[in-house]
Amino acid sequence: MGNSRAAARIALISTEETRGDAAAWRDTLERALGGQAPFHLSLNTLRTADGAAVQIDAEVAVLFAPAGGDAALAAVETSLQSLERSGGESEQMTATRLVVVSDELAGHPPRGASEIFTNARAHEDLVAFLRGMLSCTSSLREARRELSLLGRIVSSMRGELEERNEELQLAALVQRDFLPEPLPPLHGVRVTSLYRPLAQVSGDVFSIEQVDDDQLSIFLADAVGHGIPAALLGMAVCRSLETTERTGAALRVLGPCETLARANARLVAQQRSTTRFATAIAALLDCRTRRMRLAIAGHPAAVLLRPGAAPRTIEVDGGLLGVFPDEYYNEVEVELEPNDRLLFYSDGFEQAFNDGGQARHIEEFGELSGVLDPEELVQRLGARLDAHSGSLHQQDDLTLLCISVEESAALRVAA
Repeated sequence: MGNSRAAARIALISTEETRGDAAAWRDTLERALGGQAPFHLSLNTLRTADGAAVQIDAEVAVLFAPAGGDAALAAVETSLQSLERSGGESEQMTATRLVVVSDELAGHPPRGASEIFTNARAHEDLVAFLRGMLSCTSSLREARRELSLLGRIVSSMRGELEERNEELQLAALVQRDFLPEPLPPLHGVRVTSLYRPLAQVSGDVFSIEQVDDDQLSIFLADAVGHGIPAALLGMAVCRSLETTERTGAALRVLGPCETLARANARLVAQQRSTTRFATAIAALLDCRTRRMRLAIAGHPAAVLLRPGAAPRTIEVDGGLLGVFPDEYYNEVEVELEPNDRLLFYSDGFEQAFNDGGQARHIEEFGELSGVLDPEELVQRLGARLDAHSGSLHQQDDLTLLCISVEESAALRVAA
């Protein structure tokens, strides 16, 4: 069923008995309110022939109630029900306020009426009262319109944010798909990872590649910043990564210093309007002899955990990736022993384990030096992160690679 609509700032509602009063007041109010003509409805026409409520787009409704005591009160209640119903269906109307003019209902104010006027008092005060009410309702109408507009803007922004969040979630899935799959142990050497992005996407990237029958190339980089820009830079670093070089039929495995130097040169060459940089650590591990060559580009030092010994940091000089095109990277050799675990990690751990501005990540790593199983070590490290103060508000991407040597590997090498 369709609704009819009547629109004006003031609606005058009358019965057959009060029709003349309402018509006279219509002319009076039009003159007194500067040409704003009220509209006039009969009480029995507040519903259409098919029973639908007439939609009242008015700020104030003035009901001229008939004489008759209970009958007049019933008529007022009926009109109120119609006004409430139509008000709920109108987007234009903020709220219809009801004023009743009646000589009999002064002691029985109907539900929802703003004011009851006798006929004598109406001639003295109704115009001034309506002016004040219109002033208040106009301000309220404008405020609610602005609030409605703000609500639509917020709704639109919420939709856009949800769309961006879906895109970020998809990007995070794509990024995780590009992370290397776990490799089976090679001559008793395993590499286990912990990966916790700050947001959906991460500026931390890593690579674990078996380059020949005996050697693993291991790489971890941390792009400056967070979120999408850092993630894109991290992917660019990975794209520039070279671990081998083929000349004809011969395949040459690149050392870590050469891998970093080539990644740096490509990253510098790709710089355009902005300078973006990353830190990195690269290693080439001969799993048969357990000798590792290690190079670092401005990255946190590797940490060696050995049962019964304090944690040992392995530092190597080397500048950031993406700053100077001719950067030189030094290289150091480390010989791993059975039950050793060597940790490569991003600098998010320095912020995650921090007390009063003092980084305690080395001490936290040392607490786990007796944990020989690398999977258990990574799980327990994750639990320590969760239990640490501020873990619910992670400050940076967290990535860790644990390179472990099984005790039985020594027997296989000797054989």
